Parts: sequence; C-alpha cells; structure tokens
Amino acid sequence: MLHVHTIGRIGKDCQVIAGAHGSFMAMNIAVDDYAKGQNVTTWVKVRSNKENHIRLAEYLTKGRLVLVEGTLSSSLWTDKNGESQIQLSITAESIAFINTGKKDSSAGSPDNMAATTDSTPVPPADMPQDDKDDLPF
Repeated sequence: MLHVHTIGRIGKDCQVIAGAHGSFMAMNIAVDDYAKGQNVTTWVKVRSNKENHIRLAEYLTKGRLVLVEGTLSSSLWTDKNGESQIQLSITAESIAFINTGKKDSSAGSPDNMAATTDSTPVPPADMPQDDKDDLPF
C-alpha cells in the first residue's frame, strides 16, 4: 500500500455517484511536475466514499487547487491506438483546498501599502479581524 500526498488542479467539476454500495465522489486532478526542462502533467483519479467528501463535492469545481492525501493504486488500460497506458488512482482520506494567494483589487491602495512593506504577515482581506477594543485583558 502506497500512502501519498499530492497537489493538483481539478480537471472538471466533481461528481457524486450513487451506487449499489452507497454514494461516492469522483474527480480527476492534473498534477504538474517539472522534469528534464519541461512541464509534465499527470492525471490522477480521486475517489472517496466519506460523507464529508461527498458534501464537499459541490465546492470541488474545475480549476481549484487541492491537496489530496490517500492510498495510491494503479491500473493498466489500452487506449484507442492500442497502446498500453497506466491510470493512477487515489482513494482519498483527506482533501484540502490550497489558497492560491491571489490578491484582491484593494491591495494597491495606500492604506494597505503600509501593511505590506514590513516583514509581518498580513492576513487575507476576507479573514475576520479581532476587535482590538474587545480584548480579554
């Protein structure tokens, strides 16, 4: 058994499939790797029958960057040209969204410039901020 962690972009919206043994979610992710001076993309099938992953399926949309942890398996198949291909599949134990770090349009405003010039990290704009007047001490 191979336990893996991988990061990739979702190829198309996640599907929830109802089967004889219950429902499961299914999606394909594109995992990019830089090898021998060029980008190499490997497609990996991701499947899970965990209830929280099935509920998460509506947010697993095309283009989202995700971290998937689970058990890796592979299978051989023959494509339409008669060539053997390998299919990688992960049975997911954990799925997490990766923040791409996109800046909002207000990042260039003078109010935010002072906050970004020092070395302290700046929380995302949509993160709830503590009320400084409501401190417990």
